[in-house]
Amino acid sequence: MSVQMDEVKRAQGLIEVRDLGVIFGEYESAVEAVANVSMAVQPGEFVSLIGPSGCGKSTLLNIAAGFVQPTSGNVLIDGKPVQGPSADRGVVFQQYSLFPWLTVRKNVEFGLRMQNMPAGPRESAARTLLGLAGLLAFENHYPDQLSGGMKQRVGIVRALATSPQVLLMDEPFGALDAQTCVVMQEILTNMWQQFRISVLFITHDIEEAIFLSDKVYVMTARPGRIKAEIPVPLARPRTADMTASAEFTGMVQQLKALIRAESLASMGAELKEGGLKGFGMSVGPKGLADVV
Repeated sequence: MSVQMDEVKRAQGLIEVRDLGVIFGEYESAVEAVANVSMAVQPGEFVSLIGPSGCGKSTLLNIAAGFVQPTSGNVLIDGKPVQGPSADRGVVFQQYSLFPWLTVRKNVEFGLRMQNMPAGPRESAARTLLGLAGLLAFENHYPDQLSGGMKQRVGIVRALATSPQVLLMDEPFGALDAQTCVVMQEILTNMWQQFRISVLFITHDIEEAIFLSDKVYVMTARPGRIKAEIPVPLARPRTADMTASAEFTGMVQQLKALIRAESLASMGAELKEGGLKGFGMSVGPKGLADVV
């Protein structure tokens, strides 16, 4: 029976983005942030979304979370359109969103308490998850007693506690130092191996995207569109020594070339909108690439 339940759980978590478009503002101030984006995260798949700054990555994730409504198209979770926030989606942001007045364990228990789980099972579930994240010894500490990496681990554990079908992560390690980021990436991939939950992960870090993901989508400069879908053939479990392999470094160079072209296009458009001619310069039809 438990095997059958595990198979049902693995079959859940399909994220479908269909012809998504987002326009902010009206009339002369209207900005098209995302245009005609279609993509998918299969059940149990870890997918990263990368692209130049301002391409609409976070906007797309906020729509999947139910925090923002699209102008056109939609996002579906297991065939059902997203119409607002829901417990079937766990969300982790770059900013630490822990309750400072609650202990680590009470933070993790919060969602379970909202689901009316009894105190005993609630505490047991929280302690089990904290043990997987290496945080059980800190269950009675408060957030301000933790390092940045530890706070983010608590945030991830709290998001997983309610057994969501998908996990949405918006640059969760962006505020951490480089060494802590590396450790957090290994912790996250190890936890994902245990839960096999569907993950949509937003990042600027190309190496991070490759190390964590089964597949990487690359977005264009604004308005954001899907430029490329790149499968990551690296074996699992992922280990730090993989980053030195020829396969890994080759993928890094491939994605850097794709992102660089879009970053130049984005910067060129911004300079043109900002009145570059006033400085005696011009941007050609290929964007900033014409002047650098």
